[in-house]
Parts: sequence; C-alpha cells; structure tokens
Amino acid sequence: MCAFFKMIRWPNLMMVILSMGMLMFLLIKPELGLADNAGMTLVEFLLLVFAVLLTAMGGYVINDLKDLKTDALNKPGKNAFEITFTGKQGWIFYWIFTVGGILAGSLLSFLLGKGSYSLIFVLTAGLLWFYTTRYECQPLVGNLVVAFLSALSFGLVWLYELMALQMHAVPVDRSVLLMVNVLVLIYMGFAFLVSLLREVVKDIEDLEGDRQTGCLTLPVTYGIKKAKNVAVLINVLGLLASFAIQWFFYKNGFNVLFLFFFLVDLLFAFVLMKLVNATQKLHFNALSLWIKLLMVAGVLSMGLFYFE
Repeated sequence: MCAFFKMIRWPNLMMVILSMGMLMFLLIKPELGLADNAGMTLVEFLLLVFAVLLTAMGGYVINDLKDLKTDALNKPGKNAFEITFTGKQGWIFYWIFTVGGILAGSLLSFLLGKGSYSLIFVLTAGLLWFYTTRYECQPLVGNLVVAFLSALSFGLVWLYELMALQMHAVPVDRSVLLMVNVLVLIYMGFAFLVSLLREVVKDIEDLEGDRQTGCLTLPVTYGIKKAKNVAVLINVLGLLASFAIQWFFYKNGFNVLFLFFFLVDLLFAFVLMKLVNATQKLHFNALSLWIKLLMVAGVLSMGLFYFE
C-alpha cells in the first residue's frame, strides 16, 4: 500500500486538491459574491477534481514505467516498478486511471451542457503520453509540458465554473468577472513559472542517470552551466512576476495579499541565491525542496482572499 501511494505521488495529489479547492471556495466564489450552491455544485466540483487527479495518476504511472532504468541510477529503490509492481500491473493501473479521468471529465462536461469539452481530458492524457514517450528527453520541451499541465488545473476550475454560471444563467457583474479572470491568470502564471523552475532543477539533479540512459535533457545536451543559467533566468522572471503581482494587489486594495507576497519575494530571492551557488547534486536536491515550499506559499496565499 505504501508503494502504491508513492507511485501516485500522493503529496502532489494533495497539493492539487488543496490548490483547486482554495481557488474555488476561497477565491472564485467569494470574489464573485456567489453562494456555495451557485455555479458548480459540490458534486460537479468533486467530479472535476477526480478527473484531474486520475489523469495525473495515469501520467505518474506511465512516467515510472518509462523511467525505470533512469530511476534505478538516479534514485535506486524509489520506483515502484523496480521492486513492488510488475510492468503488467503498471499498464493496468495506467489505463484504469487514464480512462477513469477521461470518463469523469466527460461526465462533468455533459452535465454542464458542453460535451465537446471532454476533449480537454482526452488531449491532456495524450499530452502526458507524448511527454513520457517523446518530450521528456528533449531539452526544455518536456519541462514546458509539465509546467503547462501544472497551470492547467487552475484554469480548469475557472473554465468549468464559468460553464456552470452560464448554464444556470447566474447574473454576475462583468467587471467582477474580469477581475477574477485576471486573478486566475495570475495564479496560472505563478504555477507555470515555479513548476518550470523545479523541472529544470530536477533535470540538473538527475543529470548522471539521464546521461547514462540517453535522455537528452537540457543539462545533458548543453551542460550544467547553461542549464543552471536557464534556471536562474526563470527564477529572475518569477521574482519580477512576484513584484508585479504584489503591485497589482496593492493597486486593487488586496492589502493582506500585498503584505504576504513579501514572503514570496524572499523565497524567490533565497532560491536564486542558492541556485547561483549550487554546484553538487546535494545542492540541487535541497533546491527542489525550497521550490516546493515556494509553490506551497503561492497556493496558500489564495486563502487570504477570505480576509480582504
């Protein structure tokens, strides 16, 4: 059972649940001034979360199946298919999770009168497949795919809430809709940059295993120095984006969030300092943990809209 939860990356799934829940109930609904029963119902929202979680779990399984040799070198004993599960069991898990995610997303789309939107989950599952089989070992391409998918979960909450509001003809002020739209885009951009930063750092951390198995990631293809320069650039962009977000909050009267983002600024600056001085695998491993903390801080900030 422990190996199963490791395989599906349960801490990552908990972060997905937390981020989607906070976005919906502590940002979108309060900012729109909606009652809990307006827009998506709780059952519909849970269907969306279930669809995203299952699709992500399918992606984790196929990634472990594909990276068995690489993981044996980079992190021996941590891949579930190295010791606990067989490849056949892995493919059973993959198809159950992936098909389940597509079905849950399709059911939600049909319930909200937009059956064609079920293609989002089909395309997401397909993108995860191509990421694992083709893009993962292409310099920066795989990193961009993962970052995009990380941001997508935020966008899906807003997209399906808009569909539900339209279906039930819930009146909402246009200026308020535009403000929420900007706020969701802010968090999507934040998730994209932080995920991209972590993926590049993780590739540097896994350099030796990737090199030995012929996986042409950014550091394998261009060397650690250039890969680190790319990570530094992403970090600087993230820090500048954090300043811009903070200014936006200040200008629009979100004073608690304005103050909280000083912590986000400090975390970006700290990660940048550590990144510039990193030279060993141990340093990059520690950086991954700090970047996770940065992501957690960004997600938790959504809870502060309740106090604005």
